[in-house]
Amino acid sequence: MSFVSPEFALFCLLFLPLYWALAQHARWQRGLLIVTGYGLYATWVPAFAGVLLAYSTVMWALGRCMSKTGRTRWPLYLGLWLAGSFLLSLKYYEFVRETFQTVLQNTGFYSLLPVLDVVVPVGVSFFTFQAVTYLVMVGRQPGFARSWPDVLLFLSFWPTLFAGPILRADHFFAQLDEREPARQVGLPRQAWLALYLITLGLVQKVVLASWLSAQWVDPVYKFPEQASSVVLAAAMLAYSLQIFLDFAGYTSIVTGLGLLLGFRLPVNFRQPYLARNLADFWTRWHVSLSSFIRDYIYIPMGGNRRGFARTQAHVLAGMLISGLWHGANWTFVLWGLLHGLGVVVLNLAQRLGFPAWPRWAAQALTFLFVSLAWVFFRADSVPQALRMLQGLWHSPVGFWPADVLPWPGLLAICVLVLGLSPWAATLERKAVASFGRLGLWVSGLLLSLALCAVLFYGPEGVPNFIYYRF
Repeated sequence: MSFVSPEFALFCLLFLPLYWALAQHARWQRGLLIVTGYGLYATWVPAFAGVLLAYSTVMWALGRCMSKTGRTRWPLYLGLWLAGSFLLSLKYYEFVRETFQTVLQNTGFYSLLPVLDVVVPVGVSFFTFQAVTYLVMVGRQPGFARSWPDVLLFLSFWPTLFAGPILRADHFFAQLDEREPARQVGLPRQAWLALYLITLGLVQKVVLASWLSAQWVDPVYKFPEQASSVVLAAAMLAYSLQIFLDFAGYTSIVTGLGLLLGFRLPVNFRQPYLARNLADFWTRWHVSLSSFIRDYIYIPMGGNRRGFARTQAHVLAGMLISGLWHGANWTFVLWGLLHGLGVVVLNLAQRLGFPAWPRWAAQALTFLFVSLAWVFFRADSVPQALRMLQGLWHSPVGFWPADVLPWPGLLAICVLVLGLSPWAATLERKAVASFGRLGLWVSGLLLSLALCAVLFYGPEGVPNFIYYRF
């Protein structure tokens, strides 16, 4: 069930009053969260709920083993191996098999690896990384092991189950424990902020991102050889805006849902297109993933503690893993490699003492690099991405567009996103404060009008989120 579907809206209207009616009964409230998490997950494929239950039970059992025996090494390593093997076998087996077969065919041999027809559970990358944070937390401090229901709740927490942000076990359970006295209130404490974020996310995803996808991105990427150089460049710009509005919009929606449940989710976006360089970009874009890779992969590999050359190798490895995490395709490998090489070049320039660029120039160059790299992220194949890039300077239909396209809409969204990015936090504070001053009825009317606009200007049907694929 999608978070932007009418069915989910009805679910929330029925669920939230019941949830907060149980505010003084912690176990019942947690149980309701677990049941609804598994119920929502089963709406995709019923078997997924069984897989998640078995997976969560194994992670709980390994944590309990570390807690009871005091031996952390072998249960931790076993858990990490199981989590990694589960993810790799489901998402990357076919990618490895096809690659291996292609390599062997060039030498006259054939691969004997069987074809596996497996449906990958939705959000497997997200709950696998969350399971890793739980195992590592208990491995470091075995006394922090949680009960079976708590682990089930952590890995099935439905605001983040399908596409993140990636929760960390210590942060989640700290909130779970500190919420006990707050249950007497019986209402979410940041309701206006939650409603603002949900409305903002719906506008970003359902209206703006969907329009960019339908009017610019999908048509041009489907037939890049029929587009002029200017149109190709505009489509690349459109996708940079689309993926930000899509994923940031999703994050705003689930952050608002988390607040309505009494939980604070990790910050996942800090206006990434204001970044002055690629290293800065990755402190702003998909922060829960980039910080996970830093803390659980880059630093354990050695981080920056083994000399400059090794540090750059670790950077490249981390960015390649980031690319592969998004999908089993060479396009994602190249996307991660481009970002990794970009960060290495940046580190080398800083080491050689190159002067920093002016802010506007640094931001423009970073945005240009990121937009060009997004071509590999969006393209279905490497040849398609290369055709898109080649068409920038040598398109079969020329440089200037011959057909009529919705340029005003693209330019308006571009100005809206890039122009308001520096003021996003200020606008959020002022909007939430205004809702509090206007009162329940006026603020509710304004939010209702915004939701009506979403329904009117949004596409027919239920649009998919880009990150549901990962």
